[in-house]
Amino acid sequence: MEPVIQYAVTRDGVNIAYSVFGEGPPLVFLPVLPLSHLQVEWQMPGLREFIERFAQDHKVVRFDARGLGLSDRDDSDRSLDAHLLDLEAVVERAGLDTFAMFAASYSGPMAIRYAARHPSRVTRIILWCTHAAYADVVGKLPQQVNQQRQAVNQLAGVDRDLYIRTYLHRAVGWTEGDTANRFVDVAKQSIDPDRFFENLANHQAFDAREDLPNVRCPALIFHRPAFVGSHVDVAKGLAGQIPNARLQLVPGESVAPFIGGSEEILSTALAFLAEDAKAAQGTPGENTMRTILYTDLEAHTAMIQRLGDVRGREVLRAHEKLVREALREHGGEEVKALGDGALPSFQPTQQAIRCAIALQRANAAAEPVHGEHLSMRVGINAGEPIAEGDDLYGNAVSVASRLASIARGGEILVSLVVRELVAGKGFQFADRGEVAVAAAEAPVHLYQVEWREAVPN
Repeated sequence: MEPVIQYAVTRDGVNIAYSVFGEGPPLVFLPVLPLSHLQVEWQMPGLREFIERFAQDHKVVRFDARGLGLSDRDDSDRSLDAHLLDLEAVVERAGLDTFAMFAASYSGPMAIRYAARHPSRVTRIILWCTHAAYADVVGKLPQQVNQQRQAVNQLAGVDRDLYIRTYLHRAVGWTEGDTANRFVDVAKQSIDPDRFFENLANHQAFDAREDLPNVRCPALIFHRPAFVGSHVDVAKGLAGQIPNARLQLVPGESVAPFIGGSEEILSTALAFLAEDAKAAQGTPGENTMRTILYTDLEAHTAMIQRLGDVRGREVLRAHEKLVREALREHGGEEVKALGDGALPSFQPTQQAIRCAIALQRANAAAEPVHGEHLSMRVGINAGEPIAEGDDLYGNAVSVASRLASIARGGEILVSLVVRELVAGKGFQFADRGEVAVAAAEAPVHLYQVEWREAVPN
């Protein structure tokens, strides 16, 4: 089945082609720079089967980088940060809150920088035969290999077609004639051959070395020591500088992971990704990423004193009905009722905010019960609470509770991590500064959701 091509628009106005297929935890395949063409690549035997294997367990998202393939090829910024705009646009358009990434060759710096800048969104990264900066590769290559590389580059000024063929045959493997020729076809359809060398130079200028210590998610680094386009010391350097990284050396000479030993590579990569899927099952005591919504009725105690226990309970029962209706509509899981509030959790963070907005609107529109109309306060935080039985405990819950207690009636307060998880989703926030929270190691930066504004679909 041919991939269905959709488009996302970057903040600088570039149309980026992307496709989505498969079901499961999202996995974003970054373009295999310096070439990229969703439709032509899909016709390549080996590559298609390699990606389809991931799609058996994951929602696979692929896209063409700016200037390549089915994306806009007009002149535009081709810096590393500009390429991050492509990734950001696709992620937002595809509606991904959190996701893993697979990055090969010159797309490695894209994955490294994005993961460093968005630690709460990236669950894991797989880096295949790549680097943080190509300068590290050049510095490690043996003299003879560097001379060969320079000789190939000189062909660009003589015969662009011969240059592209030689460049790709060398990277894919001299013995892989048919596959290398297919890569040549992809390259020629990805970009005007006269611009291939210039575009490659842009990719070789990417430098994400300063971002390495800030990558907090687990990273799996694959490297083939026999691959002539890089050096094993570069892979070791990545593993040494990314705090939670592991290095996997695999046999073979090709830059293409589906050539030679692909079964070992697939099983290792899928097992690495499945570590998150196993955690997501939420076994008791395990830490699983969730978004916690904590509600609290303002002046609840005074209301009970005015009405008495029986009529006061009827006021609370009407409120509980309102809460449960909103949870059903927005996919929230009620952990427990709190008498004067509720503690539900969500997997998609944006659904937690939509639910909170629906709650505030429904509560504001509700008819008074026994003459009482109480305002509601909401706090939302995301983290890894401890699940025991049917309850949740830990820092993530405590911070959400504290935010609700800080909020005024009718307000929704969220933590910085929640605001970041829904960046680009269309919600409006007001900065409320930092506040000390006993359950948090450092002050928590608060944002108020402007819920009276339109809510994005």
